[in-house]
Amino acid sequence: MFQMWTVSRIVAMVILTGLSFMDYKIRKVPRDVLLLCMAGTVLYQAVTQNIDWMVSLGGGLIGMIFIGISKITREAIGYGDSLAILILGIYLGVWGLLEVLATSFFILGILALGFVTLRRKKSLAFPFYPFLTVGYLFGVCIGGL
Repeated sequence: MFQMWTVSRIVAMVILTGLSFMDYKIRKVPRDVLLLCMAGTVLYQAVTQNIDWMVSLGGGLIGMIFIGISKITREAIGYGDSLAILILGIYLGVWGLLEVLATSFFILGILALGFVTLRRKKSLAFPFYPFLTVGYLFGVCIGGL
């Protein structure tokens, strides 16, 4: 089971990195790719059962909350970002997802504060996938995920 865990973490990192480049370059992630990732994640959880289904469901519910936030804010947080959070929630479970989100939003906040302070801009937009990727990598490296 350890090998499957390692392989799945590497695959997740590769996918997140690719989606981060896509989000950075064209500011859009294809919905088909996200739906394929969703299907793969659900299948992975069904086959491996490496985390309790209730924990996985809790992570998915957090993702659904973000989808609601995307709708309410007219995509201040894009649907693609929210779908990624949903997928990560199912994959990592509620606690792993919260760890990734806390790290991602912390790093994003520091960067935004720096930009606002140095450039005195009040309106900024950053692609969120790179921050999710760094948050995920941080969690894997410290052994929390």
